[in-house]
Amino acid sequence: MLRGATTRLLTLVACLSIADSTAAQTPETIKPDRPDVTNGTHIVGTGLLQIEFGVIYTSDSPGLEQLGSPFTARLGVLDWLEARFGGDGILVQTDAGGRESGFGNLQVGAKLRLWDDPGGVPVLSILPTINVPTADAEKGLGSGDADYAVSLLTGSDLGKRAHVDVNYGIGAIGAGGGAPHFVQHAASISASVTATAKWNPYVEMFWFSRQDPGGGTVTAIDGGAIYTVTPRLAFDGGVQAGLNAAAPDAAAFGGVSIVVGEILGNHGVHARRRPPVSRGPHKK
Repeated sequence: MLRGATTRLLTLVACLSIADSTAAQTPETIKPDRPDVTNGTHIVGTGLLQIEFGVIYTSDSPGLEQLGSPFTARLGVLDWLEARFGGDGILVQTDAGGRESGFGNLQVGAKLRLWDDPGGVPVLSILPTINVPTADAEKGLGSGDADYAVSLLTGSDLGKRAHVDVNYGIGAIGAGGGAPHFVQHAASISASVTATAKWNPYVEMFWFSRQDPGGGTVTAIDGGAIYTVTPRLAFDGGVQAGLNAAAPDAAAFGGVSIVVGEILGNHGVHARRRPPVSRGPHKK
């Protein structure tokens, strides 16, 4: 049933993308902020709505498995401001105690360009985010507390075909059960290369200081690729491996990103010159 619904959804997405791309003149290549953890500095073009969604399967050694369906909607409000709304989607978590499922947390935020290289890509952006506790804490799908975080984003082209993005973030993360929030630091680096006109492979390493009050650092590496079907439609996929005990053993993910239209008027896409595709929340 889930597989059939996914097939119908992807078919609808492809049809919308083809119809919308014919209406725009010389559209610029889509630049998703998925599937990796790292976010690019670029802002979605003014008036454009870009939707990114996917599926991620995570496996850990104690027998914990989780399936998520994260999504993000990105709206270009001004040439320096992007509004964002997303969520974890439907979560299915299985452990020794059984299986729980339900809707995950929601996220609201904005990406603001702080510094732009004249005639080139944004050099520095900031991304404040609030995690809204809509997941059922009693089922163990969330803490039941809101999270507050802000990330600093930077990046640079490396020659004509490669690009690197670097993020640093700090947040006040809810511990649940009435406990106070704890401080979390996060850092990531993602390098991509324009292999062909459509294929953009990447590799990334990311680190979290902790993901729960008594937990240790989480370090992992992931890699994958983005395939650009049209200037407004891209698919992605990849795998992740944990590098220390606190990180999940492995994960696999895939998704689709699409520009669905110009909902604030025919503003087009502002100039952003970089390799055709970059990735990014997990997002995954």
